[in-house]
Amino acid sequence: MKRQPLWRSTPPAIFPVILGLVGLAHAWRGLGQNFGLSTGLGDLLLGVATALLLFFTLSYLAKLLARRGVLMEDLKSPPGRAGLSAISMSFIVLSVGLLPFGEVARYVWWFGIILHAVIVIFVVKAMAKSPPEARSVTPFQLLPFVGLSTTPLAGVPLGYVGLSQAFTYLSLAAFAVILFQMARKFIRTRPPAPLRPPFAIILAPLSLFGMAFAQFGPDAAFLVFYVAVWITAMALLSFAKWLTVAGFTPIWGALTFPAATFTNINLVAMGKGLGLIATLGSIIGGVIATALIFYITYRALKMWAGQKLSQKTGAAVA
Repeated sequence: MKRQPLWRSTPPAIFPVILGLVGLAHAWRGLGQNFGLSTGLGDLLLGVATALLLFFTLSYLAKLLARRGVLMEDLKSPPGRAGLSAISMSFIVLSVGLLPFGEVARYVWWFGIILHAVIVIFVVKAMAKSPPEARSVTPFQLLPFVGLSTTPLAGVPLGYVGLSQAFTYLSLAAFAVILFQMARKFIRTRPPAPLRPPFAIILAPLSLFGMAFAQFGPDAAFLVFYVAVWITAMALLSFAKWLTVAGFTPIWGALTFPAATFTNINLVAMGKGLGLIATLGSIIGGVIATALIFYITYRALKMWAGQKLSQKTGAAVA
């Protein structure tokens, strides 16, 4: 039997992993700067993450051009919607690493925002056509509807302070609604073991909101979210076995970006003089995030190369 070209079944599930890798690259840049180490590892990781992002984005574009219907097919499931939303989020976060290179960061930032808006439109369209059970609130919805909380990371340094604030408050409103609905659903019923890892996604927007308020204030809001980040991270560590009891699946990609953002907000807290707690958070977060993201990236790429990632996630085929 002739093997199908990999690009024809490019799985959305690979993009949350890449998003985590981009976040880890920024974390290692910050670790190098804050602890007197070389930023070379962060630069190397950013290069690898950029290459993977461009490769898989072009692969998905080729798949889409070959058969346009694959987009709506991939958007039928919550993981698919989250995976495609991670593409645009990756470009927005990537623009942070491109700030030293001048205007290219601005173009990538705007590209990511416009792409995210387009993806959200298709996500809403797909949800409207889905049966009620497919529209039920899940942590996956945080990526499309709260994804623009990533914009201040590069938006503020680029001079888009007002726009970054607007995106932050809009994302915060969406986050509050989704979190409330998730809490109501969780009280009524517990998720099956394979669907538990995505609950870690909650840590990412909390960290992003904290980093946003660290940039444009108020400082009290940063402290509120920083405390919330630590409480959430400790809760996730306490329930780590509960989250991962089903063993490794492609959904573990949901663990990557939250781990990276936890490290990054602690690096920001170090810059704000929060001392030992921030230093420990940066070191412990960096160690856990590096091990976790490297492991998940290796497993995901291995599954992709063997065409198992697309099969296990039900990715559409062109």
